[in-house]
Amino acid sequence: MSNKNYTRRIIDDYCVLDTETTGLSAYYNEVIEIGILKIRNNQIVDTYSQLIKPRYKIDEFITELTGISNDMVKDMPSIEQVKDEVLLFIGDDILIGHNTSFDIRFLNAGFKIELENLYMDTVQFARKLYPELKHHRLSDLSEYLKISTNKHRSIADCVATKELYDKIKNTMIKRDLSIKDLWVKKSHGGKGINIKSIVPTEVEIDEDNFFFNRHVVFTGKLEKIIRKDAMQIIVNLGGILDNTVNKQTNYLILGNNDYNAILKGNKSSKHIKAEKLKLNGQDIGVCK
Repeated sequence: MSNKNYTRRIIDDYCVLDTETTGLSAYYNEVIEIGILKIRNNQIVDTYSQLIKPRYKIDEFITELTGISNDMVKDMPSIEQVKDEVLLFIGDDILIGHNTSFDIRFLNAGFKIELENLYMDTVQFARKLYPELKHHRLSDLSEYLKISTNKHRSIADCVATKELYDKIKNTMIKRDLSIKDLWVKKSHGGKGINIKSIVPTEVEIDEDNFFFNRHVVFTGKLEKIIRKDAMQIIVNLGGILDNTVNKQTNYLILGNNDYNAILKGNKSSKHIKAEKLKLNGQDIGVCK
């Protein structure tokens, strides 16, 4: 499923999707549970829940995390065997989830197709509406908004996600916000920013400040400030912006990678390289 399927809407009819898996890679790991809620006029009208037997054994960590054991799935159908019933259940509904692209990648891999359904991601809405939170995991939002607690089981997570989407819609109504208000077309990230075009706007620079004459690199999405604005602050303090981490780098400014469908909240290549350089003795600071 490509980005062309991603959408942002306020809707009352849709399907909520969640999967439990044996790991984070749709290439190496497998689906062990699928949960789907069919929503009509904001109400749950049908439920699909199915444990899936993987080709390989479920390890102890996944069993402890999800509560799904090898005994529970030994007589369950394979992912290929449930393909038709899952596709029939979701039809052409818009799919909503929390990090939805993760679940869809696993279904695509298991079904050996590419789902054509449009999809939305409650993570993206939550980041816009609740920027005061450090993390926007479903568990964090469940606690913060006092909705159903997710338990790393598919249907429980679907219920929590459905309640989260309801909260999102209500919050937008209370604040008189539209989709366009949340996603104003302006640069939020670092891509496309010409760092050489960012020059000091201050006449005098305090040479004793933290960033003076230090090489600085950014990675990830900043939560409370546009990256270009943050870069301007660094330059005004006499810092030197670089696009890549190298042996000159003094500081790596970490944003959040949860929004990144590929990284799924894991470390970026810049972060990994900075850690390797630090292990090799380079004086490099990693700042959040």
